[in-house]
Amino acid sequence: MQKPESWIEVALRELRLTLAGKNEDYRIEGEFSNFEFAARVANIKVIDSIVNQLAIKLGRLQGVRDKKSVNNETVLDTFKDLAGYAVILYGYALSEGESVTFHMEDPKRIPTDTRKDDNS
Repeated sequence: MQKPESWIEVALRELRLTLAGKNEDYRIEGEFSNFEFAARVANIKVIDSIVNQLAIKLGRLQGVRDKKSVNNETVLDTFKDLAGYAVILYGYALSEGESVTFHMEDPKRIPTDTRKDDNS
């Protein structure tokens, strides 16, 4: 790719196309409907469902940070996904207005291994 005048503009154009395509593919009814569905299934707020998607992608980055290569998705793809979920989060927050709230645990208080011991 030839060096563009603005990499940020390139990223925004790509993100616009990706989000429009994925929204067309995944939406149930409205533009946030798949997140609304996921929130109902998990019994959480819609905004927490979107924040969770960001956390999943951040966890993926944590998991691949020391690997020389990954098989199924590049780190660049994960950065793009993070940017997309951030835009979705911002769009949803705009739709909710100033009353928007969300829940986030302090990462220092989250156990690193939440699986139950088989001997309990």
